[in-house]
Amino acid sequence: MLFDLTAPYTAVCLAGMCKNAGKTTALTALIRGARARGVTLALTSIGRDGEREDLVTGTYKPPIYVTGGTVFATARDLLFRCDATSEILSLTGIHTPLGEVVILRALSDGFVELAGPSMREQLASLTDEMKAFGAQKVLIDGALFRRSLCAPETAEGIILATGASLCPDMERTAADTAFVAELLSLPECGPWPNRAAGRFVRGERAFDDLSAALEAAGERLYLSGAFTDAMASLLLRRRGLPQEICVEDGTRLLLSRENYEKLGARGVRFRVRRKNTLIAVTVNPFSAHGAPYDPAAFLNAVVRRVPVPVVNVWEECACS
Repeated sequence: MLFDLTAPYTAVCLAGMCKNAGKTTALTALIRGARARGVTLALTSIGRDGEREDLVTGTYKPPIYVTGGTVFATARDLLFRCDATSEILSLTGIHTPLGEVVILRALSDGFVELAGPSMREQLASLTDEMKAFGAQKVLIDGALFRRSLCAPETAEGIILATGASLCPDMERTAADTAFVAELLSLPECGPWPNRAAGRFVRGERAFDDLSAALEAAGERLYLSGAFTDAMASLLLRRRGLPQEICVEDGTRLLLSRENYEKLGARGVRFRVRRKNTLIAVTVNPFSAHGAPYDPAAFLNAVVRRVPVPVVNVWEECACS
């Protein structure tokens, strides 16, 4: 089911609400779906993925198993950790702390570890290059707190993974997931102003400073880059707020649900220059830190709150 939802998209980013949210399990479900349908995949990661133990938490992580013909990009220092026989297709010139990113094609089935670029432009270039080597769909293993790398210029669609590791309170996890889903589903704001200079635009003027922009007239505030909790706190201390705040896309909104709701209560709406496409939400009822959720109850709690399909990938992988 999950793979079929990605059919219209050639580049898909997976982002997790937290560590152990089930992102790699979702990736595994997509790999299996592609294999069953004869689709050639390309894989890479914004950070590092495929290792069997999380380097930060020490918890188990499911490995990534690919079939022959899969294209994948990883850092040079991880090549010895990949047991799939592979041929090198390209040295990309993209450098990471684990070495240069290399594009390979698996010649046999086997396990791989992935590590890729940390900049949007590099990721977009890498995606195009992997497609040029015959990949029909590119899967990017992403991260919630670096979700700007899942912006529309790098990924046509996003799969959001959530799970019991986020919080012991199931309803809170469902609500927090719905909040992120809302950020990734915001409507477009219409024409974007020509920006001669400055990070912020309000009315007919451009500003480098948010405080100065808030002093100007105009119903809309446009900004490049991220909108953060610090910016939200500044707005909440003022009167006469703009009716709309427009950002490049939903991945640039890095603020808490509390501040988002407070601004909404003050009449502020958020809009985007380019709409993200949230394909689906996957749910993982198991926790790396404590008691699991009831799988059916968790699935229903998320289904009630989000406007896209919700998939329990643990059950999907168990049935495939």
